[in-house]
Amino acid sequence: MNDAEIIDKASDVFLKFTAELNDGLYKELNGRLSIRWSDKRCFYACASVGSKVEEPPKHYIDLTQETAVLLYRDIEDYYHYIKYGADNEKFDIIFKDFDYPKALSSESAKEHRCKNMFISGLTWILFHELGHLIQEHGHIRTLYNCSESTEVVDCATNDNEISRELSVKAAAVSHVTEMAADFYAMISCLRALVRHFEGDELEAEIKSFTSALALVLYRFHGVNSYVATEVPEGSHPQPLIRLEQTMPLIHEVYSIFDLLETNGIRLNRLDLINITSWSSFTVGFFWLRKNRQLGVPDDYFLSGSLQRPGMINYHQIILDIWGEIKPLIDKVKRVDDPFYELQFSDQYREIISQVRGV
Repeated sequence: MNDAEIIDKASDVFLKFTAELNDGLYKELNGRLSIRWSDKRCFYACASVGSKVEEPPKHYIDLTQETAVLLYRDIEDYYHYIKYGADNEKFDIIFKDFDYPKALSSESAKEHRCKNMFISGLTWILFHELGHLIQEHGHIRTLYNCSESTEVVDCATNDNEISRELSVKAAAVSHVTEMAADFYAMISCLRALVRHFEGDELEAEIKSFTSALALVLYRFHGVNSYVATEVPEGSHPQPLIRLEQTMPLIHEVYSIFDLLETNGIRLNRLDLINITSWSSFTVGFFWLRKNRQLGVPDDYFLSGSLQRPGMINYHQIILDIWGEIKPLIDKVKRVDDPFYELQFSDQYREIISQVRGV
């Protein structure tokens, strides 16, 4: 597709997305959700509010046309990267016990697969912004001096982000609300997949979604090494932290609720772990090649978040601040559905407590 066709396709996705929500959720709230295009030359998304929390919602999601074009081009390039197997010798070692995909589809189905990955990636971005809006994160952030307005800006590349000095507490509020929006987007997308697909098609779409998600977050990450941190800094968690928090939700949600078996496929938990790992690592290697990076930066790929130096302290701060702001969110959120709200498992809490000796 050329750039105009990509933007047209994205517009169709946005129109359907907003129409369904305005006919359902926002109609019940006596409010409205609008999508606004921007011609900024960067990968950019933003959620903003034109109403007070006690008023019917006037919500906006802003995206650039460049976001759509860059995402589709990344997907096309990744498709060819997998097809030509430039790093398959590495993957033979990394995934020696997993019969990993050698192609994303047949050549005749290339455009269909790329379009579906494109829709998956766009949908995740839209649901992420919707998560901010539904839970009124902009309002919560103003209470903690994270921002001077209720606008929540999500920029995919650090050089596009207008940095603002934040206290540790303000940064923690900003980080955890980003995690909450990621969680909302993941649950929304995972439920949508099992609602619209079944059998072999569902399996293919799960693989497409995991790769699309990794492509979005590695575009945030660039070719940088992970930077060790013990306390939240800036407005967003590091992209690798976000990837490590979101990818496990795929096998956790699907395996716990047996959602896949009821839709005609029998992927088990290990299969899903292998699929998400394959997507994450292949996208990481692809991004290095796309940016002509020689060598692999230190600490560039997925690792257990809790295993990184300093991360126990970081996660304890995140847990504490979520416990503090969750009651505030509960007072202003537009929808009361705990399934879509950020959760930390008992096991996760126990690991942090044990390591800290609490």
